[in-house]
Amino acid sequence: MNPAQVAGEADRRMTSERDEAKYLIAPETIKAFAAAMSQRLPHHRFTGEGANKLPRPRHFVTTIYFDTRSRHQYRRALKDSQHNLKMRAKEYYDLHPHLAELATDPLQLVRFQPVLWLELKFRDGTKTGKRRIGIPKHDVPAFFGEGIITSQMVDLQRPAYGADSELVLREIAAYCGRYDEPMQADCLVNYRRMPWQDDEGVLRVTLDVGLEFYLPPADLWQRRQPLIRETLGRAVRGTPCGVLEVKTRGALPAWLTDLLVAVDARPAAFSKFEEASRAIREGLCADT
Repeated sequence: MNPAQVAGEADRRMTSERDEAKYLIAPETIKAFAAAMSQRLPHHRFTGEGANKLPRPRHFVTTIYFDTRSRHQYRRALKDSQHNLKMRAKEYYDLHPHLAELATDPLQLVRFQPVLWLELKFRDGTKTGKRRIGIPKHDVPAFFGEGIITSQMVDLQRPAYGADSELVLREIAAYCGRYDEPMQADCLVNYRRMPWQDDEGVLRVTLDVGLEFYLPPADLWQRRQPLIRETLGRAVRGTPCGVLEVKTRGALPAWLTDLLVAVDARPAAFSKFEEASRAIREGLCADT
């Protein structure tokens, strides 16, 4: 395998069933934690087709969480946070502040792919896993509303699922159609992500900072530009804490256990979806 294929295989292992633990860390310890992690694990970076090759990127994520108008997923998550399914989509983009002197437009500092990565994530106690597919942004409403699957959507899945590409799409479409109301964008969360992962795909650590919650913009599916924070309107709420996720297919190494203690990382059943959806509803109530 070439380096990109090795990295891709490690990523696939990490998105299969694994143990996952979440922690909150105080804002004043984020810098020290990131520096210590960088001495232990390599920074993780997407290397597949269309990958951004520019140096020194700052990775950001905008996650779109879906739910029905009656909030079936939110109510189910509140009822049993340890055993549930969750539908979300992620758009990744890289920010390059070092290009500022050469840029004539702020968007020239951004690199992204115009594909939403739709994830059906399951949790069973400490075990998590997900089905992950790519969908062109403009195809999302028809996929959720009518279960329409295009040839372009099938082609996007072939590198990961091969001949099973259409079956995976139909599996997720069937999940979306299980309710008597269509799935729709419920809330957005934007944050900077600092990821580290070993070469074997056994241990992955992500630190998300600067979390802010947003209402879905009216032109969400028509946008050709990335969903960068500056274009999402006024944030409804956010959190100053860093959200740390440790995903492993084995026991935690001693050095990581010691580091978590050193930065006073607090185990927490933190859900970006629940926090954002709650903040949106509380904000709407406050405005009425």
